[in-house]
Amino acid sequence: MSKEKKIGDIMVSIKNFIAVPADASFREVVSALRKTVGSETPNLNTVLIYDNNLLAGFITVEDVLRAIEPQFLKSGIYRGWSVNTEWAIPVFWDGLFTDRCIEATGKKARDIMNPVEFEVDESDPLVKAVYGMTKHSTENLPVVRDGLVVGIIRSDALFTEVNALVGASDTPVYTLEMVRTAKPAVVSSR
Repeated sequence: MSKEKKIGDIMVSIKNFIAVPADASFREVVSALRKTVGSETPNLNTVLIYDNNLLAGFITVEDVLRAIEPQFLKSGIYRGWSVNTEWAIPVFWDGLFTDRCIEATGKKARDIMNPVEFEVDESDPLVKAVYGMTKHSTENLPVVRDGLVVGIIRSDALFTEVNALVGASDTPVYTLEMVRTAKPAVVSSR
């Protein structure tokens, strides 16, 4: 069996990422993130957030969407009105998306970023990144060398390694129609 890769073997260099300061406006964050969406670079959909020359967090498309999520669904007050948070189905109305986007322009990068809570060394085993990502619910972790951030390890890179190790590329992929029409397997009761 070949030697297992280390985090430094699959990390993306810090130089490949777009970064903004923690006090960047929501508009600046969206503009920076737009430059990563659909790009062919491995930093797809991630912007680094720096505060005092230190990596403070990450912002992804999901973070921008969370920033515009209707807050009244989370608390009992929205624009001065008491809202029953026990509604089984939230009420949405035309124009709410636009309202929430405009309201979000008052936020800063630090308000919506996923803060750095865990880092790994480039010489660490891949399983340490798996631990950090699952424990801290993040898809990105800073990779350090001698105390300096040199790269980012991403969940998609770890998934690529999982796929390579279990040989999942060779297995068939089923469509929904194939699953619906498949005959159940007969189980032997020996």
